Order: sequence, then structure tokens, then C-alpha cells
Amino acid sequence: MSILEKWSGLLGGLVAVVLLVVIWQLLGEEENLEARDSRGRTPLIVAAEEGNADRVRDLLGRGARIDAGDDCNWTAMMRAAARGHTDILSYLLDQGAAIDHTEKTGYTALMGAVINNRPEAVAILLERGADTDLQEAEKGQTALMMAVRNRDPELVRQLLAAGADTGIRNDRGETVKELAPPANGQAGDVAIRQLLECEPGADGRQ
Repeated sequence: MSILEKWSGLLGGLVAVVLLVVIWQLLGEEENLEARDSRGRTPLIVAAEEGNADRVRDLLGRGARIDAGDDCNWTAMMRAAARGHTDILSYLLDQGAAIDHTEKTGYTALMGAVINNRPEAVAILLERGADTDLQEAEKGQTALMMAVRNRDPELVRQLLAAGADTGIRNDRGETVKELAPPANGQAGDVAIRQLLECEPGADGRQ
């Protein structure tokens, strides 16, 4: 055997050893549970937002921080509520997620569920004791005000049944009754005015 052949065999063996070490390190390296993507989302927030319940359970089981926030300080629970992933929402609340956590402008999970028209998520949050009267920081709106602005009588009904305060004023000094849609005859608008017990309009209709 020539010297060249010997060196070729040694180099080949060395390369094989290096590759085995690299593979072993890759397989043995644990996932960074608090890694951040371009939006500042942790793996748990991504899984909750995408509706991957198995992944959510796996990450929490391995110690992921349940109330970690993304760049806007939205938590996994808040993203699940806004997307209507009620199974994940319930699970995260069961595991101790802060129900009234606020993102950087003061929005809560309840507000996120309301503005995205997620009545099932709203129902879960209200049953678990979410605060209906918190006000976001930009305009001083409550979840009830958002439901009225969205002209959604079902969400208005849910929030009122949970005891939402109709006397709170936003940054412009308006109560939810003053934000109610006009009595123009549309069924949803009339229903909202009736739910809020608004005074009759100029035409005498509710």
C-alpha cells in the first residue's frame, strides 16, 4: 500500500468521525423554547396562533414560558383567542395563562376575540372571569365598545350578560350608548340599541 493510499484512508476515516460528531450534536441539541422569529414570537406563540394543539402541549410540557409575549406583547393565549382556537385557549387558561394580560397598547385577549368576531372564545373568557371593563390605551375603548362599533349584537349580548359597564367613557368622553349605531331600521343595529336600552331616535324608534 502506497503512502498516498494510507493518507487517503486516514483522511476518509477522519471525515467520517467528524460527520458522526456533527450528527450526534444536531440530534442531541435541545430546541430553544424561547427562540424568537421575525415578529418576536416564541415557538409556543406560533403553535397557539396556528392552532397546533399537540405542539402547544409538547412545548408547555418541556417548560416553555406560558405568558411570554411577542414584539407587541401578545401571549400565546391571546393569539389563540383572537384566532378562535378555543381548545388551545381553554388549555392555556387551565395551565395558568394570565387571562387579563395586556399587549403594548392595552388590548386584552377578550378584546382580541371581540374585534375578530370569535363568540366561542369570548364565551370561554367570560366564563373564566375576564375583566370586561378594562380600557385599551389608544382610545380608551372597552371590549363592549368594540363590539358595538363592530355592530355585533351577539357579542354585545354576551358582554352585557357578563356585567359589562355601559357607563364607562372613552378618551372622547363617550359612553357605549353614545357609540351605538343610529336607529336606521337595520335589524342588528336596532337589536344593539335595544340591548343597550338607548333612548328612541328622533323618529321614535329604538
